[in-house]
Amino acid sequence: MHKLIIIFLAITILSCKKNDLKKDFNCGTSLTYSDTKVVQDVMKKFTIKFPKNWDTKLYYDEFQSEIYSADTSKSLTQTYILDVSWHQGELTFDKAFVQAVKDTLAIKEKVSVVKSNFIRFKEKSGYWSLSKGKTGKYTYHFLQVYIKTHVDEYFTFTTKIYGDDRVEERLCESIALVDGIEFLK
Repeated sequence: MHKLIIIFLAITILSCKKNDLKKDFNCGTSLTYSDTKVVQDVMKKFTIKFPKNWDTKLYYDEFQSEIYSADTSKSLTQTYILDVSWHQGELTFDKAFVQAVKDTLAIKEKVSVVKSNFIRFKEKSGYWSLSKGKTGKYTYHFLQVYIKTHVDEYFTFTTKIYGDDRVEERLCESIALVDGIEFLK
């Protein structure tokens, strides 16, 4: 009887485990940048490391605090744009939320969701979607991640990738950078 309880608990724990971002995108070994700087958002909600040579901008208002960063020494089709934001507001990860994300992406970004999933990120519940479309003459890939950190607070991470070269590699690079985020109390 004792063994059955242990087996049942193991199956329950394993089946409830959500995927993490690196696994969902088959990202191999973690990428590390050697010359980085720690950037803190204006409202002191999070820190994240970016390469020192990247162009980084801060933005905030009473409901959000954002950090945008990109390697502007490369052409747009060889790099990606990363936006990490804290938001004041409630999120409920359900079917209505998923549909709202799809609708917003179709209208605002003019892209279609290719794949999506619910995840655990740093012990927090989350949802991601990868979309694809066209902007100007370039194919456009858009990764959007939502992480609920408190009842009325959440984070978003977005990666914008232009062109078709090294898309998976650039996605994994952006995920590696986002993985270094530190949520502050």
